[in-house]
Amino acid sequence: MKGKKFLISAVVLGLFASSGQAATQEELLQKIEQLSKELEALKAQLQEVKEKQATQEEKVSAVDKTVSAIKDGIGKFKIGGDIRVRIDSTRADIERNAFMLGMMPTMVNYYKFLGLIPPTAYLSDMFGNDLTNVYAQFEKKTRSHKDDNDSLWTNRLRLDLSVKPTEDTVVKVRLAYQKAWGETDDYFAPYLFFPMKNNFTLGARPADNTLYVDRAYFNWSNIFGKPIWISFGRRPTTHGVPLEIREGIDKRDATPTAINIDVPFDGATIGYDWGTGRARFCYGRGFESGFKTPIDRAKDDVEFYGFNIDLYDDNDMFLNFQAFKAQDIMDFPSGEMYMFNPAFGMYMPAPMRGKTNLGDLYEIGLTWSHKNVKFFNLEGLDYFISLGMSIAEPKAIGEMPMNVFITDPSWGTFSMPMTLYYTLLNGMSLDPTQIKKKTRNGYAVYAGVRFPIPQVCGAKLGLEYNYGSKWWMPFHISSDDPYMNKLSTRGHVAEVYWQQELPVGAKLVKNGRALLRVGFQYYWFDYYGSANWLETPRKISDIKKWAKSGDLNQVMKAMTMYVPIDTMWNLYGSLELFF
Repeated sequence: MKGKKFLISAVVLGLFASSGQAATQEELLQKIEQLSKELEALKAQLQEVKEKQATQEEKVSAVDKTVSAIKDGIGKFKIGGDIRVRIDSTRADIERNAFMLGMMPTMVNYYKFLGLIPPTAYLSDMFGNDLTNVYAQFEKKTRSHKDDNDSLWTNRLRLDLSVKPTEDTVVKVRLAYQKAWGETDDYFAPYLFFPMKNNFTLGARPADNTLYVDRAYFNWSNIFGKPIWISFGRRPTTHGVPLEIREGIDKRDATPTAINIDVPFDGATIGYDWGTGRARFCYGRGFESGFKTPIDRAKDDVEFYGFNIDLYDDNDMFLNFQAFKAQDIMDFPSGEMYMFNPAFGMYMPAPMRGKTNLGDLYEIGLTWSHKNVKFFNLEGLDYFISLGMSIAEPKAIGEMPMNVFITDPSWGTFSMPMTLYYTLLNGMSLDPTQIKKKTRNGYAVYAGVRFPIPQVCGAKLGLEYNYGSKWWMPFHISSDDPYMNKLSTRGHVAEVYWQQELPVGAKLVKNGRALLRVGFQYYWFDYYGSANWLETPRKISDIKKWAKSGDLNQVMKAMTMYVPIDTMWNLYGSLELFF
């Protein structure tokens, strides 16, 4: 507008100036035409500026909308997790025993003595290749000896994702991968423990480099305006209280406490929260039988029912009671298990599927933990105690048919069938009359304390102890420890560890921190078969005595599927980054 006024004033002044100089009419018209052109050009420039301003405003508006949408989405979406590298060094002491594969030559000699097979027969594979030397190596495992693994490196990554699509709903997911360096499974000590890969181990025990879904569930809370919630999906049922103390995690990481269960499964929960505590009824499916084809699989589903009650949860004090039933337990989880294959003379992954529903297993636990306690002049002390009980009720006897191949120059190659019989905490035996369907009760205790070291910034020292009785049988298939969960031990375990927060710079994310942990575990196994629900627990001293006997019946009582460990120690160190 100011530009227009300026041009008009200039035209008028120019006319007066021209008249004062007696300019001709033609010159006056030319000046007016020139000024008109300049005015039109200025109008065009002004219009172009206006259009650019409008375009810029549209772009700014679009950016504002995009930023607002991103902020809105980020406000509902959270990501975190941890990555860990760990090294374990382990040594096990083995007493005299009757390891089944090591006893094969003795059994063959016995059959020769009875005249059932020729005296020139030998153990072979299905093609007649002599496996005498192979079984001689297993025979060495029946003698008193030591086994060790100097170093086992593993790497673990866990990604925690959550999104809150509405005010009363939330979706939580954990993707996890764990891998042993130089391996794509947990084949570490097949005759000492039971390496396996199934629904209960993926993402929790070492496998390949696949990122598995460890947890995936959604919660709907504030139902009907009440403190009630429901939840469905793959449950947060691993690394429960009080394991977060040993693992250096600030808060509870799972619903069930660790004394009874450390295994992922699929299911649902309905709960009620009264402020200082909460109660939940939980349901889960551990095995899907599908259409009823009992020839190749268990005919009934394996289901979990139970209660988990936080009796008190306030001011760093936590008291929990849990009780649940695992109904129609199958003999084997569907998946793979490493077993010796005499046809090829080596340990190989064998496809396994639950074939028989053996019975029911009940679990009861009571856990108390107290954190940030002031003890004399020491502040920040944490301690806990957990009590567990298991009740196994066998209802059926399962069978595992096996074949041992024998070759003789005159007879050729033939198979010697062997059927192993078993049920819950009773078996394995070649004689079905030795399998007793008898209820077995076991118990366990787990206690620990962790306290800061004032002289070392960010340092804490932890001491733990746990004991399991002869018939103790928890659900600990997906142990984070390399061989088995120490809480499954039928016997004693003592552990000492050092936690050290590392100075890695100022936090850039909320959970950013680095933790170094070094620990030592010592195991005293009173009974054989820890964490195994198929074999009969026997005293290590009894196995040693029976294995030395010249009586074959005594030797058969000592026979085991895995080499029985007397004592074992494990030294470990881990470096973990939380984000």
